Amino acid sequence: MNLILVFLPLINLIRLLTLLISLLPLLLINKTKAIYFFLNSAGPSFIKLGQLLSVRADLVGSTIASALSKFQDKIEPFCPKKLTTIIDQELGADFDKIFKDFNFIPIASASIAQVHKAQLQNGQLVAVKILRPNIQKTMMRDIATLKLLIKIVNPFSDFLGKTLRDIADLLKQTARYELDLLHEGANGSKLKEDLEGIKGFYVPQIFWQHSTNKILVSEWIDGIPFSNKEAIHDSPFDKKTIAENLVLSYFQQVYVHGFFHADMHPGNLFLMNNGNIAVVDFGIMGKIDKKTRIAVAEVLIGFLHKNYQRVAEIHVEVGFVPSDTNIDDLALSCRKIGEMIVGIDVKDISIAKLLTALIEMSRNYHMETKPELLLLQKTLLLVEGVGVTLDPNLNIWDLARPWVKDWAKTNIGFDAKIRDTVMDILKLVKDFINKQNLL
Repeated sequence: MNLILVFLPLINLIRLLTLLISLLPLLLINKTKAIYFFLNSAGPSFIKLGQLLSVRADLVGSTIASALSKFQDKIEPFCPKKLTTIIDQELGADFDKIFKDFNFIPIASASIAQVHKAQLQNGQLVAVKILRPNIQKTMMRDIATLKLLIKIVNPFSDFLGKTLRDIADLLKQTARYELDLLHEGANGSKLKEDLEGIKGFYVPQIFWQHSTNKILVSEWIDGIPFSNKEAIHDSPFDKKTIAENLVLSYFQQVYVHGFFHADMHPGNLFLMNNGNIAVVDFGIMGKIDKKTRIAVAEVLIGFLHKNYQRVAEIHVEVGFVPSDTNIDDLALSCRKIGEMIVGIDVKDISIAKLLTALIEMSRNYHMETKPELLLLQKTLLLVEGVGVTLDPNLNIWDLARPWVKDWAKTNIGFDAKIRDTVMDILKLVKDFINKQNLL
């Protein structure tokens, strides 16, 4: 058994190197295209890796990341017989006792899981997400292969070794979360709770009694996918209102809760029959701590007021750039970004592109960008893209300005600091009393 564990990564490495050698002619002509083909052909783990690296320009460079953003996470579905076996084993009941109807043709089939439409015995329509058979073993093998490659490469190149180590860590983190569908269910449940009562936005219910680590059953969403632009355009609902609801729900996720859906591409968004937006697939979520949220808000406010010195100071204060960075030089770099948008009609200014420019600037100062900021940037680009498709005249800045300023009144400044200090003291007192009661 131990010999198998040792040799499997080696055999897998030989397989991957053989594939890479076959792509050498293309690699010499077009490196980006060769990497795209390699990841697409190397198996489920690497298809998922391609999707993940599309938001990690810090690891693969902006050109490759941009190419990988078009990556389609699609794979052949597994056979229905395996599907019923998994459900029987996981739920401890006969397939027919749980489902009144089940469509064995998946509506989506990706590298880690596939999704089916079904109906429970009580008549409830549901989406059933099922992990691919043996995907855990496949991903663990591929992570072990990357670790073996790191050992081989490390003596020759520290930089390549570190990059591969970061990629292996990224895949390992993904395996830990995305191979546990209960974790995805918890993400969806939290997002639903966070956005309860938010106008025009809906998160489907999770049916926990029929869900396990390998199966996630959630409420079926009847609606038009935003990827069907023609059908969305022909719908009777006001597109401007839909676009504004989408953007404002995103601000709510990021600024109020610091927890946001990080994969809001058109295929994961649906226009419901009542005109509300529904979001599905909670495998990739972003988290931003309050300090970073405040920093991003202050940066936006700084640009709104053309206070480039303050924007530069914030970058140093929160560690977006090294602490020994010359503030005046940095303020000039910020001005260069800011002045480019002066005179442009405010509706044509992309907050996502502004954030992209700031991230690129941070890299020029040899600072690694926090992964959560990269996720924020990617998601904002997606949200802006969908919003502008719905309403070409959508004014993101006009929506953001009052929202960010209202949020800032509560969270930034002297009053907010006093309130936070009082809350911290009260928490310390409460913790102390609780400890005394336990003695």
